[in-house]
Amino acid sequence: MAAFLDLSICGFTEMIPLQERRLASSDAFANAELPSKNSNFVLDGTNSDLATQLYYRDKAGDSADQFDKFEVPKTLQTRLNELELDWYKLPGIAQRALLWDSGFAITSANKPVKIWTLNGHSMADLAVPRSEFEDVGCTVKVCEQPNNKTSLSNNKCLGGDMLKAARCVIEDFVDSIDIHAAMWVTGGNPDVVPTPRVNKHAWNDSNDHKDYVVFAIHTVDLIGEPAWNQCAKADQNDGYGSLVLPCHTTENITAEIDSAKREATGTDWVSRWLVEDYSSIAGTSPDNGKLNVLLIVSIAAGVLVVIGIGGLFFFCKRRRQAKKDLAYCEESPVCTNNYYQGIRDPDFLDDVSIPDRSIAHTVVDSETATYKAVDRTIKLKPFYTGEFDSGSNRTLNILHNSEFLVGKRLSYDSIIFKQALSKGANGEVWLC
Repeated sequence: MAAFLDLSICGFTEMIPLQERRLASSDAFANAELPSKNSNFVLDGTNSDLATQLYYRDKAGDSADQFDKFEVPKTLQTRLNELELDWYKLPGIAQRALLWDSGFAITSANKPVKIWTLNGHSMADLAVPRSEFEDVGCTVKVCEQPNNKTSLSNNKCLGGDMLKAARCVIEDFVDSIDIHAAMWVTGGNPDVVPTPRVNKHAWNDSNDHKDYVVFAIHTVDLIGEPAWNQCAKADQNDGYGSLVLPCHTTENITAEIDSAKREATGTDWVSRWLVEDYSSIAGTSPDNGKLNVLLIVSIAAGVLVVIGIGGLFFFCKRRRQAKKDLAYCEESPVCTNNYYQGIRDPDFLDDVSIPDRSIAHTVVDSETATYKAVDRTIKLKPFYTGEFDSGSNRTLNILHNSEFLVGKRLSYDSIIFKQALSKGANGEVWLC
């Protein structure tokens, strides 16, 4: 799906396309099959496919918080580099999917912790079936869920026996959380956004009086889980059980288990999903840098176009207004056509072929300038005519040289100045 940037300035709108990264044919995951929309997949404890659950919740419009102050492990960063993705720009759901699919979970301190698989299992099938759990001598507690299906959890089970059925090994770490929840649980809320979180379960068993340590991968927050040998309440994960997986710790494993553990390999379909859906917002490829430059250039060009259109509009408006003013003045009784045309085009007055030039105004240069057919007692010093010929005083020039108005002027001696109203660089205004 194409994305666009909507650039709107001063009422002008420009749509700038933003290109998403296309999967190259050389990408191993380009043809990987994504989970089907018609799939009957449910995260109910029969599998540990958290990535698929997160994919469906993402498509359903769910979201999750990003991991705060997260230190990306080296192997996870290597995969991010291959996918050309920035961890810190990925949304929370995408972070969880990539984390789990790459063989990691988080501790209660929000630190990444590595997971290895055993006996050929993958990250999607670490869930221990009920039959295998009971085969090692463990009993189960049965709880009803809102969907009329059951959730199972460990009841009576020695730590050593439980680990016989475990399918994973977890990197040892110091856990400050004291937890008393179950270490093996099936069932699950179909709408849950799981977060793979590891807790250390350490206890002395009352049956054989031995100390046991089991690392368990939980998928919901502690407040969403019931205590051991209890069923979930309505306010705990909506009354559903939640997947919990028992695992060995690297601190206490046999040489046989140590040699059997394998690093998780990310799945191609998760890589394809993340690149297709998130490279536009979390990409780190050089193409994205070129795109940013292109985007800036496009925005700058759009702004220049808008400014140019605005300037043209302003120029045309001013020109139309000037024409209106000219037409008004030509029709005014104080502006004779021949005279105003002379003002408008000085070369016009020099053309002797123009008829009726004799009716234009006459200025006689002497000590004073007098006007034809008017009261000659009204006189003006000659230098004013040159002053009023300037472009800034054109209107004053027109009014001053109008034969119609000259006869209506008051003599300077008859004017009595009472009070100055305003003074400025261009003159003064008086009350007379």
